[in-house]
Amino acid sequence: MTQGNEREERKTPSAAEIGDAGRVDEESVDGADVAFLEPHIQEQLGRVLRAFCDDLIHQPIPDKFVVLLAQLEAKQREKK
Repeated sequence: MTQGNEREERKTPSAAEIGDAGRVDEESVDGADVAFLEPHIQEQLGRVLRAFCDDLIHQPIPDKFVVLLAQLEAKQREKK
């Protein structure tokens, strides 16, 4: 656990630590290293991210934001 402004450093696991099932291959594209995940892991990550984003999109807008948007719209109408 960290305190104050200290940050925990996160170590990127090596291929040996990940194992063959989630092996990361690296290639160089335009001089930058690019990591590629196994297709089944990409698909699983895609499903998880889509589910998360879909849930987030369908959440109601908090009342505080609705009020702030109404105030902004009112000020913009006054300027016209």
